[in-house]
Amino acid sequence: MRKIFTFFLIFFCTAYSLTVEEAIQLAEKNHPYLLQQKSTLGSYRYDYISSYGSFLPSVSVDYTYSRYRNSEDYFSRNYSLTFYWTVYNAGQNILINRIKKAMFSSFEKNFEETLLDIHYQVKKAYYQACADKEILRFRKIQLKAAQKNFDMAKKKLKLGLVKKSDYLQAKVRLENVRYMLVQAENEYKKSIANLNSLIGFPIDRKTEVDSTVIVKFEDDKIPDFDTIKKLALKRPIFKQYRYDLKASELQVKQSLLSFTPSVYLSYSINRDYSSLYGSSDYNTFRVGLSWTVFEGLKRYYNYLSARENERSYRYRLKELKRQIILNLYSTYLDLKTAYKNVNVAKTLLKEAEHNYKQALGEYKVGKGDIISLVTAESALADAHETYVQSLLNIAITRAVLERGIGMEKIPSGKEK
Repeated sequence: MRKIFTFFLIFFCTAYSLTVEEAIQLAEKNHPYLLQQKSTLGSYRYDYISSYGSFLPSVSVDYTYSRYRNSEDYFSRNYSLTFYWTVYNAGQNILINRIKKAMFSSFEKNFEETLLDIHYQVKKAYYQACADKEILRFRKIQLKAAQKNFDMAKKKLKLGLVKKSDYLQAKVRLENVRYMLVQAENEYKKSIANLNSLIGFPIDRKTEVDSTVIVKFEDDKIPDFDTIKKLALKRPIFKQYRYDLKASELQVKQSLLSFTPSVYLSYSINRDYSSLYGSSDYNTFRVGLSWTVFEGLKRYYNYLSARENERSYRYRLKELKRQIILNLYSTYLDLKTAYKNVNVAKTLLKEAEHNYKQALGEYKVGKGDIISLVTAESALADAHETYVQSLLNIAITRAVLERGIGMEKIPSGKEK
């Protein structure tokens, strides 16, 4: 029973592959920049909540001790409890509260955009690792084929059926394939390290990925561009920029209200003690008006600055829309082209496989030469890599498009 359990444990550990969804979840928990942004979001939230304190009166407790040295040395003490309340300042407190709320809401949407960025980075790294894993697998198959060709050439050379140049040609190809295999292993390790870095794993961990995921992207059902455009306009960044615009509009009002006076109330309870006169208690109630009537042209230019800032945010929103739609359209065209290319790559791979089998059969019976066989084997290897690269191109382009519309997956559509 223990042997069976051990077998299944080993099988599970070796067969289990990290999915792209699991990788994204790990990145959300472990990515340092995302954790940093969460803390910054919390800072904005608490700053917004703190603005409600300006609507309430303040209470302060004061104590002073004074010593006097003149003809009569004496000292005094004072205790006071003071309530202070700004009852009118032309709505400045309300504006500050609304501005901070807009800034907090803006950063909330910015955080959602950051989340989309992290998802895209993980997808890109994952798909790259899948492609490198497939290329490595093909390189191993390629090495077996090159070794087989070399063994046949070596055997035929001993029998005197081929020239030594055939043997040397097969040997050169074998060493070249070994070199490319080492390169493929290195690229795969680097892509896994990149993925590990994003999801919080040790960088040298041998994480397994499901390389079959990129094959699923052969399905070319994508919506039309008008649908994609409408989805993109719902992205968090548009809401973020609108909140920024709202904050700038409120700041214009705030700069105008700086020309108005403020009214405050205060009430204090005092107890004084003097070494000369003893103690005395008294209460003070005050109503005050504060109005800065002249400050040069500072407030006027602050108003002009706020108004220009508001105008810049309006143009910023328009420019964002222009850039996103343009980038989306370019990516959309790239994706359609990528689907066409993968069909060409599939045909190329099929023809290369047929060509290699034909060349191998001819060489076995002595009708073909080693150059034709090596060329066919090399063409098959290139066709394999072209096919994998075309799948990777689709996967990454789809990820870019998903990032562009702010969604985890592109909705299904008609075949393109």
